[in-house]
Amino acid sequence: MSAHTNRSPRSFLPAYLRGALPVVRSNAVLDIWGAVAYGLFFGAALQFIPVVLRKQGASTEMLALYTSQTYLGSILTSFSIILMRRRRTKSFAVACWYAARALFLFVGFVKGVPWLVLLFGVFWFLEAFPSPAYTRILQVIYPVEIRGKILSLVRLGMAVAVIAITPLAGWALDHWGYQILFPLAGVMGILSTALFNRLEVNEGPLPIRQTKTFAGLVEIVRTNRPFALHLLSFTVYGVGALLGFALYPVVQVDRLHLSYTQIGLLGLAQSVFWLLGFLYWGGAVDKHGGLWVMRVNLLIAFFVPFSYIWATNGWMLLPAFIAQGIISAGVDLGLINTSISLAEPDKVVEYAAVQSTVIGVRGMISPFIGAWLLRVGVADTIIFGVGSLLILVAWWITGRIRVHPTPAGAALRARWPLRFRLPRL
Repeated sequence: MSAHTNRSPRSFLPAYLRGALPVVRSNAVLDIWGAVAYGLFFGAALQFIPVVLRKQGASTEMLALYTSQTYLGSILTSFSIILMRRRRTKSFAVACWYAARALFLFVGFVKGVPWLVLLFGVFWFLEAFPSPAYTRILQVIYPVEIRGKILSLVRLGMAVAVIAITPLAGWALDHWGYQILFPLAGVMGILSTALFNRLEVNEGPLPIRQTKTFAGLVEIVRTNRPFALHLLSFTVYGVGALLGFALYPVVQVDRLHLSYTQIGLLGLAQSVFWLLGFLYWGGAVDKHGGLWVMRVNLLIAFFVPFSYIWATNGWMLLPAFIAQGIISAGVDLGLINTSISLAEPDKVVEYAAVQSTVIGVRGMISPFIGAWLLRVGVADTIIFGVGSLLILVAWWITGRIRVHPTPAGAALRARWPLRFRLPRL
C-alpha cells in the first residue's frame, strides 16, 4: 500500500492544528463539523424564512415584526450572564440551542402566519441569548496564538455547507414545501448542537465577567468620541439597511414572481461571494485595520437597497445578492475589529455590550419604520432610495473617525471569537 493511501485523518489538518495539544485538535475538529451541520441548517431554512412567510401571505407589518424579533436576543444578552452564575457555561448554551433548533421539528404543525412568526421569534431569541457563553467557551478551549486561525477554518466549513445546500434547498422548497424541508434542516441544527456539546471545556476557576452598570456604559459613549461616532455611523447604516428589509420578500414574490429555485440560485451567488469576501477581508483587516474595512463595506452595502429600486426581473437583483455576500464577511470582521481598536484593552467586553445593545435597539425599530412608510402611501422605490442614501451618510460619518491603533489593541484582534451565523445588518 502506498504512503498516499495510508494517510491518517490528522495528516489532512493544517500544520498549526497538527502541532497543537490533542484536546485542542479534537475540539477544533468537532467545532468544524458542527459548523458544517449549522451551515446546512442555515442554508436550508434560516435564509428562506422571510420568503416563506411572504408566500404564506405575511403582510409587510408581519415581515417587519419577524425581522425585529431577530434582534431581541441581542438586547437581552446581559441577562444571560446572570443566569449563568450558578450553571456551567456550556450546559447553559447547549440547552438554549437544543430548545431553539428543536422548534423547527414542529414547523409543519404550525398553521397561520402569526403563529409561524411567533415560533421563529422564539427561535431567534433562544439562539442569540447565550452568545456570551459561546464567547467564553471559545476563550477557554483555544490557545490565543492560534484561536483566530481555528475560528477562520470553522467559519469556512460553515460557508462551504451553505453554498452546497442553498440551490438544493430552493428546489426542495418548490417541490416538497417548507413543512418537510424545515424539520429536516432542524435535525441538522440539533446535530450541530450535539457536536458542540462534545467539546471538552475545562473552565476551571475562570470567573464570569461582571457587567457594568448602565450609567457606566453610558459613560463610555460620552467620553469616547470616536466610539460614539462609530455607534452613530453603524446606527445610521442599520436604519438604511433595514428600512426596506421587510419589503425585499414583497418585491421578490409580488413584483418579480420568483420561485424558490430562482431565489436559491441568487442565494448561492450570495454565499459564494460571502466565502470569497471572508477570505479577502481577513487579510485586509490585518493590513489596513477594521475601520478601513468597515468603510469600504458601507460603500458596497449601498448597492443592496439600490438594486431593488430598478429590478424588473430576478437577475437584476444579482448585484444586491453579491453585495450582501461581500458585506456579510466584511461588516462582520470590520465591526468587530473597529470596536476593539476604539476600546481600552481592559474594557473590550463593556464596549461590546454597548455595541450589541445599540444593534439590537435599532434592529427592532427600523423594519417597522419601512412598513409604516409603505402603509401611509410611500412607494417602495422611495423607501429603498432613502435607505441607500442613509448608508452613504453612514459611510461619510465613518470617514470622520480617527483611530490610533495600539499594540494592545492589535493583540486583542485575534482573540475575538467569530460566530456561527452571518452578521447583523
